[in-house]
Amino acid sequence: MVSNVDAIVVGGRCAGAATALSLAESGHRVLMVEAARWPSDTMSTLYIHQPGVVQLARVGVLDDVLASGCPTIISLNHHVGGVTVSGSLPLFDGVGFALAPRRYVLDSIMVAKARELGVDFRQRTRFVGALWDGGRVVGARLAGDEVYDVRCAVLVGADGMRSRVAKAVSAPIQRDDGRRTFVHYTGWRDLGRAAVEIHEASGRYASVIPTHDRTWLVATYGAQAAFAKARRNPLQHHLDTVRQLDLALWRELERRDPVVRLHGSGDQKNFVRRPCGPGWALVGDAGHHKDSITARGITDALRQAESLGHSLSGRLSSREATDAGLRDYAVARNALIENSYAQTLSATRLDVSKSRLQRHRLVAGSADLTQHHLRVLGGIATADDLTD
Repeated sequence: MVSNVDAIVVGGRCAGAATALSLAESGHRVLMVEAARWPSDTMSTLYIHQPGVVQLARVGVLDDVLASGCPTIISLNHHVGGVTVSGSLPLFDGVGFALAPRRYVLDSIMVAKARELGVDFRQRTRFVGALWDGGRVVGARLAGDEVYDVRCAVLVGADGMRSRVAKAVSAPIQRDDGRRTFVHYTGWRDLGRAAVEIHEASGRYASVIPTHDRTWLVATYGAQAAFAKARRNPLQHHLDTVRQLDLALWRELERRDPVVRLHGSGDQKNFVRRPCGPGWALVGDAGHHKDSITARGITDALRQAESLGHSLSGRLSSREATDAGLRDYAVARNALIENSYAQTLSATRLDVSKSRLQRHRLVAGSADLTQHHLRVLGGIATADDLTD
């Protein structure tokens, strides 16, 4: 049983695997643990914007994701109150497409790559608690077939919104914006859409995104205040939202059965935790969670993982060096999430005002404004970047 490593990463999905990859590329000894049996699926919006696709290329897994049969997404239609903005996805670092792989495919590919680089991956292994030396984390207590301790220079929590690592290290919440929306997902085969579709009306939102196996993920959102009513018959509410926003799509869905059963959540928290402390760091949803409506979670997690790996490269040999690297990561993490978090909170208002509809109509009539709009949706630009 390994007793000492450079880093322990708790969580084996895309945030954890990307972090383990980044640390291993720097020559660090990494142990990555995952509580679930592997491989296993999880439902999410799946969408990876162009900056996230670039990250997949950087860690060497993009070719494998494409070879898995994941369709490339090259265009998007954004319908707001009957006005449609349509266009090809803009380039980011030479990448002009998005992806929406099923999570069991993406996560498995990333874990396999991590293991190629020497990461010790253990499934069905729970994080029990942190080991401390004074006020510093120096390892973790883990439980697989038995309970055992492993010491490390840095413990990384990449274990999601309800992070056990964050709880163990008492990571303070620096900002809490509560719950804004609820979401329901279903999957349907052979819808034949040529582009991602986003529909918005006041109080309602829906997206249609292609994924593996000729399947389209249909997601619908409503205001948090309406969740109690929606949960009485969630599938009916889901389909009613589709009908209100895209009658043609609803007629297609009425004629067939979903191939991915209904999943949903009314617990889409919006918060920012402190990203690190003495001997520990948080990546992805463990460190900050936001509503899935803008589909930024995977992309942001991949970028944070790279940032942590770079910040700690060659700096795990002493506590002083590790602390300096963690301070660098804190600055970088906060900069990475600032615009994404703000734009997501804005989207969760589900507000189609007259002024917003007028702006959308203006964008629809201009090729330049359309491309800027698509850059904003992809996290490549902010609305403030637009100048007269």
